[in-house]
Amino acid sequence: MRVRKFHIYLTFVTICTGFLIASSIELTRLRAMERQGDQQWQQEVSLNERILAEKKQTRQLEEDLLKLQRQVAEEEEKMAEHQTEAAAILNELEAARMMAGMVPVEGPGIVVTMKDNPNASNSGDVTKYIIHEQDVRLVVNELRAAGAESISINGQRVMGNSAIRCVGPTIIVNGVKSAVPFVISAIGDPATLENALNLPGGVMDILQGFVQIETAKKDLLQIPALVGDVKTQNTSS
Repeated sequence: MRVRKFHIYLTFVTICTGFLIASSIELTRLRAMERQGDQQWQQEVSLNERILAEKKQTRQLEEDLLKLQRQVAEEEEKMAEHQTEAAAILNELEAARMMAGMVPVEGPGIVVTMKDNPNASNSGDVTKYIIHEQDVRLVVNELRAAGAESISINGQRVMGNSAIRCVGPTIIVNGVKSAVPFVISAIGDPATLENALNLPGGVMDILQGFVQIETAKKDLLQIPALVGDVKTQNTSS
């Protein structure tokens, strides 16, 4: 009987021990799961906080970008206004320089070549058959009245106050002396300029019997910038 009781006690103790061990293992497993769950939750919270912070930073960057884009647009508008103003000023300056004869010009036009009459020496009055300053002025004024934009005489740019003077057999334009033939180049509509010179009773009719004068229309003429000294003397004087 004692042996049986001992076996019963031993069995009971073994069962209790096994139960305690199993309970301890299960409790340990549950606590580990709880700790793992806490860590995962903390990671999720941390991740959400980071996402919110990134979103906030992204919104701030987008706002900064919009501000910069507006500033760039404003600066571009200002630059465009300045460029427009600068272009207008440059155009006005270029027009003024062209009017002042400070820049060379080119375009279609007409060339008038004037020479002394080859029979001048055989005539009774030589002065009637050689070219004088008033003859050159007559051509220049007629070309200007017909709309010539730029005029030159033997390469000398002629302005409104350019002096054309005779000194013996030569003509001085802007202080520069030149001799026959006198080549007058004028930029403008070639047909209009030529027709103006050939009007009945006009320049060609007046000069043709005394001196040699020829006209030629050109698709492209080049007139240099003003050189020499411009004297205050109107070409129509």
